[in-house]
Amino acid sequence: MLVTAMLLGTSLPANAAAAQGPPAAAAQATAVREPECIWPGNAWLNPQFYWRNVIGARLGEGVIHESSSPNPFGGWIAPGSTFAFRWRPETTRNPIGAQYHVHRVNLASVMAVADVEWVAGPGTLTGTTLSAQETPPQKLGDTVVKFRIRPGTEGRTATLSSADHSLTTRWLFANINNLWENFGSISFTVASRASLGCGSSSVLG
Repeated sequence: MLVTAMLLGTSLPANAAAAQGPPAAAAQATAVREPECIWPGNAWLNPQFYWRNVIGARLGEGVIHESSSPNPFGGWIAPGSTFAFRWRPETTRNPIGAQYHVHRVNLASVMAVADVEWVAGPGTLTGTTLSAQETPPQKLGDTVVKFRIRPGTEGRTATLSSADHSLTTRWLFANINNLWENFGSISFTVASRASLGCGSSSVLG
């Protein structure tokens, strides 16, 4: 079914997702932290997006590159363990006349079980939303968010889905809406160190 992609809307300010400065130093721990305890997974989610006009012709497209190191998605991770989430939106073909794109991903589910230790790169984390402005022809670099799993969250699951992503494009004097080409979700579960077989060892798998 054809979907009209060009809809009028209010514009976003040019600095709506301005790059933030170098990450602040993580707070010093007052207690010795236990070794990392992660059973890595291999689940990944790279949502693809595109624009099209009323007759169905594509105006442009792109992809959101996402990865984690080590990767808990599809696996298990114990409280106190950390992982780095890497995020990079990339428009591979811009709609003619596009001025900028504002990409967003809602990390609420992950942040319900994990604390943010630092953020580095062009993205800005406001509340639970990570956003970045892509201004053609410049390309965005990676934004990295380091998470530490919060104590007391054993048994809870964190999910990241295509529905958590959104994009606003400023085109000439209006905004145009994009469409998502693939849908899916990935998740990880917080488990106790004992259930993962962690003693003094670190990453499993």
